[in-house]
Amino acid sequence: MESVEKSQPKVGLRNWLIIIIIGLAGQFAWAIENMYLNTYITYLNFSAPADQGFDYSLMIAITTAASAIVATFTTLLMGVLSDRLNKRKIFISVGYILWGVSTASFGLLNVNSSQSLFVISMTASMAAIMVIVIDCLMTFLGSSANDAAFNSYITKSIDDKNRAKVEGVLSILPLVAMLMIFVALNGLTTDEGGNRWDLFFYIVGGVVVLVGIASIFLVPKDSGEKDPSQSFKRLLIEGFRPNIIKDNKKLYFTLLLYFIYGVAIQVYFPYLMVYIEKSCSISNAGGLSPFVIVMAVALVLGSALSVLVGFIADKVGKEKMIAPVFGILGVGLLMMFFIPYFANDVLRTIAGAISGLIMILGYVAVPTILNAIVREYIPKGKEGTFLGVRMIFVVALPMVIGPFIGNALNGAFGEIYEGAYGVKDHLPTNWGYIVALAIVVIALVIYFVFRKKFYNGKQNENE
Repeated sequence: MESVEKSQPKVGLRNWLIIIIIGLAGQFAWAIENMYLNTYITYLNFSAPADQGFDYSLMIAITTAASAIVATFTTLLMGVLSDRLNKRKIFISVGYILWGVSTASFGLLNVNSSQSLFVISMTASMAAIMVIVIDCLMTFLGSSANDAAFNSYITKSIDDKNRAKVEGVLSILPLVAMLMIFVALNGLTTDEGGNRWDLFFYIVGGVVVLVGIASIFLVPKDSGEKDPSQSFKRLLIEGFRPNIIKDNKKLYFTLLLYFIYGVAIQVYFPYLMVYIEKSCSISNAGGLSPFVIVMAVALVLGSALSVLVGFIADKVGKEKMIAPVFGILGVGLLMMFFIPYFANDVLRTIAGAISGLIMILGYVAVPTILNAIVREYIPKGKEGTFLGVRMIFVVALPMVIGPFIGNALNGAFGEIYEGAYGVKDHLPTNWGYIVALAIVVIALVIYFVFRKKFYNGKQNENE
C-alpha cells in the first residue's frame, strides 16, 4: 500500500473535518442543482402568464442531462490534471469560492417578485434557459472542486479498512444538506415566504464561498511531486484501454451495477419534490408543513440508518451488502407508487414519510456500498483519472437516459395541473417509481448471475 495509507490507519480528526465541512458545503450547492433548480424551473413555469408557459418537465430533463455531460467531462479532464500535477488543494479552494459565486448568481434571474434584489428581468421561459446556462457553469466549477479534486483527495487519503464508514458519512451529506436547507431556507421558496428565491440562492452561495476560504487553511499542502512517466494524454485514456478494463474487471462490473442504479434513480429523482408536493397533494404551505415533515423524517432517519449500513459493511464485507441495499431501495420505490392513493391528508402524509424513509435509505445505502467498492478497486496513484471514468457510469449516462424516461412517463400518465395564471402541464406520475423498480430488479438479476465470477479472489488481475 501507499505510504499515505500506512501513516493513516485511522481517518484522523483533520480528515473528518475536511470530509464533513468541505463535503457538506459542496452538497449544499449540489442540493440546489439536483433538487431546487428543478423546483425553481417548475415555479417559473406555473407562476408565469399563460403565454409564457413552457414544458417544465422537458426543461428539467434537459437541465439534468446537460449538467451531467458537463460534470463528466470536467471531472475526467480535471481529475487527470490533478493526478498529473499532484495538486488538489488549489482546485478545492479556488473551485469552491467560484462555485459559491455561480450558485449565488441564480438569484439574479427574474422570479416575478417585486422585492427581489438585483434582478435581471426576463420572461419565464428565458429565465429557465438561463438556469440551464448558469447550471452548466456551476457544474464545471463544482465538478472541478468536488468531483475531481475533493473526491480524489478522499480516495487517496482514506485507508481501505475505513472506506465504507467514510463513504457512509459522505453519502448522507447530501441528505443532511437538503434537511438543513428545508428547515432553514425552504420557507423562502414558498408563496407564504414571498417566493424569495433570490435570497435563497445568495445565502447558499455565500456559505459555499466561506467554506472555500476556510479550505485554504484546512486542506493539507500538496507535495506537488509530478510523475514524469504519466503524460496527460496517457492518463486521459487510461480508463478506456482494453487491457486496463481486463485487469480491473471487478471495478468495471461494480460500475455497471452503479450505472443501472443511476438510470433507475434518474427516472424519478429530478421530479421528486414536485411529485411529493403536487402529485401527492402534500401541502408545502407554512413553516412546519406536511411537506417539510415528510422530507425531514425521510432525510433524518434515512441518513442515520445509512451510516449504520456503512459500519456494518466494513465488518461483514461490502460485496455482501449489495443485494440487501438494492432490495431496500426496491421496497421503497414500490411504496412511493401508492402514496397518491391515500384519500386522507394525514394518512397520505404518514405514507409519504414512511415510504420516503425507506426509499431514501436505499437511495443512500446503494451508493454507500458501491462507492466504497469502487474506491477500493481504483488503481493507486490514478484516483482522479478513474473518478472521471466513474462519472461516465454514475452521472453522464444515467442522467442523460433516466430523466427523459421520466419525462416521457410524465407526459403519458401524469395528471394535468393548472398554475395560478393559467399555465397547464403534466405533473410527475407515480408510474416512474414502478419503472425505476423494474430497472433495480435488472441490476439485482445481473448481480446474482455474475457475483461469484467478479467478487471472489483478488480485486484486480495484476496484483
